[in-house]
Parts: sequence; structure tokens; C-alpha cells
Amino acid sequence: MNESTAKSNSHHERNSSKKKIALGLTAASFVATVGLISPFITMQLRSSLPYMATPRRKILAALKEISKRKESQSSAPNQQFKYYDLGSGDGETVLAAASTGWKATGIELNSTLWGISSLRRLFSPLSIRSRSAFIYGDIWKNSIRDADAVMIFGVKPLMPAIAEKIGNECDPGTFVMAYRFHVPICSSEQVNEKGEIRDGSLEADLIYDEEEMRIYQLRDKVDKR
Repeated sequence: MNESTAKSNSHHERNSSKKKIALGLTAASFVATVGLISPFITMQLRSSLPYMATPRRKILAALKEISKRKESQSSAPNQQFKYYDLGSGDGETVLAAASTGWKATGIELNSTLWGISSLRRLFSPLSIRSRSAFIYGDIWKNSIRDADAVMIFGVKPLMPAIAEKIGNECDPGTFVMAYRFHVPICSSEQVNEKGEIRDGSLEADLIYDEEEMRIYQLRDKVDKR
């Protein structure tokens, strides 16, 4: 084999290796993209709760209002209040709550969003990391019984089911934050002679309504007749 042929073969081998590397990188990028996108597709089959971001400033304004009310109602000074986000997405509201002193927990079924929120928590200051947590799971299978405030950014058809979960698990006085979509609340006409709510609406009062952010507070259960 002469020198010219050897150089030609070497050049051909380098080009072939480059093509294989490029092909491998393209395939890996495709697999990674599919892996990141697929949870959003399967979520539509598993849950009717979509991913929609909530502006941080609106969360902070609502939490400030709730904290002011909680502190005026609490007999224990410097008490740490507990916050849950049902469908916490990229973790924005949970990290915002933790940054203001709340013990904040997000529940998220989308593995990509759960991973993003967990990474955001990991790179947050220690004070925020110590007050925040993200659960990878179904909101319907996780308890919120110790909540002082619950955040939900759902859609109208989902709100009655969420109202039922909150009403069944949370104590009177619990605050419910809802962005854009109203939580159905009951009136006296919706309560039957046994004190039961006919349509699953929440026994709560609307106490705050600013820039599409609403806060409800659970009231005492209707007395049984």
C-alpha cells in the first residue's frame, strides 16, 4: 500500500467515525427529547390537570395576605405554616412560599416537571431547601390534612373534585389559593336538611380577589339538623 492510498484510507476512516459520532449524538438527542416530552403526553391520559405557570409576584402577594391573617388568628408566635401546591409544575410557587418562611410541599405527577422543580430546589439557598419538598405522585393519593394553605391552578371541570378533596381533608380555617379559575363554594341553598352539600362545593368564603388570584377560607362545617 503506497503512502497516497494509506492517507486516503485514514481520511475515509476519520470521516466515517465523525459520521457515526454525529449519528449517535442525533439519536441520543432524539431519545432525550422524547423522554422529556412524553410525560406531558401521558399526563393527558392520566390527569386532567394541565401545566400552566403562575406568576411569582401574584403568589407572593397572596401569601402575604394569608400570613397576615394567620398571624392575627394564631395564638402561637413564630409558628411555621404549611403550604401545599396540588400540581406544582416547575416548582415556582413552592420555592416562593419557602422563601417567605412557609414549610412548602409540591405534588407533581409529570416526571419532567418534578425533575425540573427538584433541580431548582437543589440549587436554591439552604434556607429554601430546608423548607421545601417535591413529591412525585398523584395529588389524589397524597394527603394534605395538615395544610394551612393549598394552592391549585386547575381548570373549571376539575374544580369540583378538588373542592371535594380539600373539603374532606382540610380543617376549617384553611386557606385555598386558586389562580384564574374559581373554586365552587356553597351557599345555604346548596345544603340539604342533613347539613350535607348537594353538589360537592366547598364550604368557604372568598376573602381575596386580585389579578385573577383568589383566596378562599374554609368555614366551619354546617351544623347537622
